Amino acid sequence: MKKNVRSLIALFLAVLMMASLSVTAFAEEPYTYPDGQFYEADESQVYVYTVQIAAGPNIHGAERLRTELLDKGFDCFIYEADGLYRIMCGKFADIVNATSYCALIQKKTEREDPYISNAYLPQSAIDEFNECWKKDELIVGKVRFNGWETPTGPFVDMTSNTEETTTLYTVQYSQGTNFKAAEMRRDELIGMGFDGYVVKIHGCYLVMAGAFENREDARALRSEIRVASNRWDSSVPTMVLPVSLLG
Repeated sequence: MKKNVRSLIALFLAVLMMASLSVTAFAEEPYTYPDGQFYEADESQVYVYTVQIAAGPNIHGAERLRTELLDKGFDCFIYEADGLYRIMCGKFADIVNATSYCALIQKKTEREDPYISNAYLPQSAIDEFNECWKKDELIVGKVRFNGWETPTGPFVDMTSNTEETTTLYTVQYSQGTNFKAAEMRRDELIGMGFDGYVVKIHGCYLVMAGAFENREDARALRSEIRVASNRWDSSVPTMVLPVSLLG
């Protein structure tokens, strides 16, 4: 009887030890970026549309999904932002091609969750992707944003403004914390013939059009913008802005 008890205890300890070894063997080590795959934001950044397949905090899971997509013929890469590893496919200059590619991925993978996303990647990241894609190597690009902003068009920084100001009515087209996205929206307005500009205030970027002393003029402009852009979420706020915007 005692011999059976000792055997059971020994067996239990052996199983426990193997389980411990198994956990240790499969423990995920911290991920180290290969040289040249950590990118600083700079003036070469390019805005691209991509198809996002999934996102999560586990680099190893992201690598496995990327491999599956590569096997199916998709040019997949991993893009880290905000602490998540985003599995992306393709880099497109326009949303039309990205949408077509997204539909193809959904059809071939039977996944319902792919959707159109966007990213600002340094040109060096795109060049490296093209080179590595030929060799079928792992691509993991991390972009660090340090408040980098170099205005390329109409831009008003109210956090450091020294001009004379007054309360004006304007049309707000969009808002967000991404400077380059705000510039893209502003350029949309300018492309449609409106006097778009970006206003930086309280760490946020507002995309605005027009500046008026009365509300009705601003409302009339909002109606024109809604028709031209097919965006119906624009508003008519009052803001303290430089007098020079009255033009």
